Amino acid sequence: MLSIAGAARVALNVRGDGMTGRAGKTRNIWLTWLIWPLITLGIYHFVWYYKINSEARDFDENIDVQPELSLLAVLIGWIIIVPPFVSIYRTGERIAQMQEDAGMERSCSGVIGLVLAFFAGLYSLYYQYELNRIWARLGNPQEGSLVALPVGAAVPNGVPNGVPDSAADRPTMGTAAEAPQAARSGGAPGLRPDESQKTGPEDGNSAGT
Repeated sequence: MLSIAGAARVALNVRGDGMTGRAGKTRNIWLTWLIWPLITLGIYHFVWYYKINSEARDFDENIDVQPELSLLAVLIGWIIIVPPFVSIYRTGERIAQMQEDAGMERSCSGVIGLVLAFFAGLYSLYYQYELNRIWARLGNPQEGSLVALPVGAAVPNGVPNGVPDSAADRPTMGTAAEAPQAARSGGAPGLRPDESQKTGPEDGNSAGT
């Protein structure tokens, strides 16, 4: 079920008014992955991770993410092992959704990001590369500026032209002329009115014989 905000975004797209999101920052992928984290003893990586999840939230309000929790997952989630991997995967899927919003094919994969996390943290290089493709597609806008997204970008899967499939698949009711006929025949099509009144045994027979 669409949220009220999501329904409003779909309505805007159907009318052709379009939708907007806030642009993120284009970053050098090698500096992001290796140089800045080395210089800052790893601090930059966590700042970057918080920032890209904030960019996902600001780019599409339908992307459900709390950047603070994403940061905590990779910062201290290692204590119970699972949270960092879940967060890395979901971040990749958020970037893929951003690509779709921008009218692009989904090329970012949370699975690939998760695998790259085991190889010198290469997922940061991969995710930033995919983010840079989005900003290039939108004309490299200034960070934080509003950008127009393609019409229909936020229409959910299975809702062509903003009309749910269920509306097209919904069975049609009979005509108005058929309804009174059904009522007259006791609700059973094809049954004559006099037959619908017969509720007991045939004339001339008594019960129990």
